[in-house]
Amino acid sequence: MGLACSQIRLLTLTARKADCEYGISINSMEKMALTREQSQLSREYQSKLQSKQISYYANGQYNLMNYEYLMGYGANYLAITSGNQALKKDNSMILTDYKGQVVMSQKYANAITAVLGSSAMNVQGQGGTFSTEKIPEILAELIPGYTSEDFEKVINNEKIESSYEANPVQTTTGNSSGNSVTVDNSDKTTELLQSIVDFYYPIFQAAAANGWTTEYNKDMNLNDTYISDAINSGTFQLVTVNDEGNYDPDTSLTYFITSGLVESRTDSGVREEITAWYNAEKERISEKEDWLDIENQDLSTELESINTEIQSIQSLIDDAISSVFDWGSG
Repeated sequence: MGLACSQIRLLTLTARKADCEYGISINSMEKMALTREQSQLSREYQSKLQSKQISYYANGQYNLMNYEYLMGYGANYLAITSGNQALKKDNSMILTDYKGQVVMSQKYANAITAVLGSSAMNVQGQGGTFSTEKIPEILAELIPGYTSEDFEKVINNEKIESSYEANPVQTTTGNSSGNSVTVDNSDKTTELLQSIVDFYYPIFQAAAANGWTTEYNKDMNLNDTYISDAINSGTFQLVTVNDEGNYDPDTSLTYFITSGLVESRTDSGVREEITAWYNAEKERISEKEDWLDIENQDLSTELESINTEIQSIQSLIDDAISSVFDWGSG
């Protein structure tokens, strides 16, 4: 090989040697980044395992906290009065946001604005305070079949006078006797409305005193865990409403947990899901590390061959230069 050709080959190998060394350096830095990513993944995994969901216990099982349990089923008061739905242990426990505004469903907001006017709610879905005297009208708007006067009487602990006409049926023949009888159902009607008032009144009383909002409704509808997550993060607050519609002090999440009103726990199904996610992420990092190891091994092998060939070519160049000087000295 001529001196010029050897020199060109040496320059080419030197350039490739630099590429290999650069590639090994970059891969080493990527491996260090993967090590940091693995450490971060482990911390996040432990954090997720320790994170709790806010639940309630009913019908023999733990249930993820939802709006209906805390705040009712809108106009469907039968869900509250029939006993077919789980009911919270304390009617004064309600849901607010971090600003103290009562978190209202759209049905509740519609009932309020129907009574107070559309200006009662701004474009962000927030409503201001209002007089508690309007609550009977709001309840009558929300729950058809009863008047504001009915609700006002129950709120004031008065009995509702109610009766209906019925025709008795003969037990032997199953036929109507044809004689109309007046049935007094005042006690039953009063009891029914009392159960409705017991549940709904603290909600609207707190809204009257502290304001209300519907701005979270979209997020709540799209994400089943939104309420639980928001309570844990502090975006939502659980509060208890006193007789004036204000919130009792020192009722933190810990208070509701230790009182047994709510549960804070990690669901086994969620734990399995978190573990599956962790294993998948760990496998991804491991595969990338293996790929980098293989690439570094290939680059190291190539670098070793390049160094051997550079030494050989350098030796040829040295010999060629030496022979020229030896020829001139002869």
